[in-house]
Amino acid sequence: MGRTVLSSQRRSEIKKVNLGHIIIFCEGKTEKYYFDYFSEIIKKNKYTDVKVVLETANGNARAVLKFADNFMLEEENGRKYSNYGKYLAFDCDDPPDIEAVITSAKDYKLLITNYLFETWLLMHFEELDEKLTKKQIYQRLTGYLHNNYSKGHRGKIREILLNGDVEKAIDNAKFLEHKYKEQGLTMYADIREMNPFTSVYELIEQLMVEIS
Repeated sequence: MGRTVLSSQRRSEIKKVNLGHIIIFCEGKTEKYYFDYFSEIIKKNKYTDVKVVLETANGNARAVLKFADNFMLEEENGRKYSNYGKYLAFDCDDPPDIEAVITSAKDYKLLITNYLFETWLLMHFEELDEKLTKKQIYQRLTGYLHNNYSKGHRGKIREILLNGDVEKAIDNAKFLEHKYKEQGLTMYADIREMNPFTSVYELIEQLMVEIS
């Protein structure tokens, strides 16, 4: 497929911008372990702090939003993280009114993936431009790993990041976003029609530039 978006080579020319302090609220362990990987690396930068929080109910997108809101309402957390950039990371497979969750999360930057976070993980190995079922996504991921892909497994996330290509995933995500934009689609109104899709790349690209 043709690529009309920022290439990996040009990304290396982007001026480094300090990300500052951010907090990421995650739907499940898979997302948390993925962002934890970058958080551990970024700790070497004294000007940046990446705090990753797991929504303990391990529910859906609405549960993550509710958890994040309640977390920030707690006096100690509100004081400690008041100046942090706030992110939500969740899948778009649930709840049925996912658009309502997206539009109501105005206080957060969204790291969302349709259909599953594993869609973004699969982009580390191949270009995606077609809708896949959960089973198909897991099967394709397994094909790139030593053993079957297992959701919420720290070792599998590390294997994907070490053997896959983050730059490839970013370029694929940017291409898809560009395609949907040309069709007049936005994640706030048309997320169901945007499959595959992910906005995770926006933060990861910033982290990659900062730690390079």
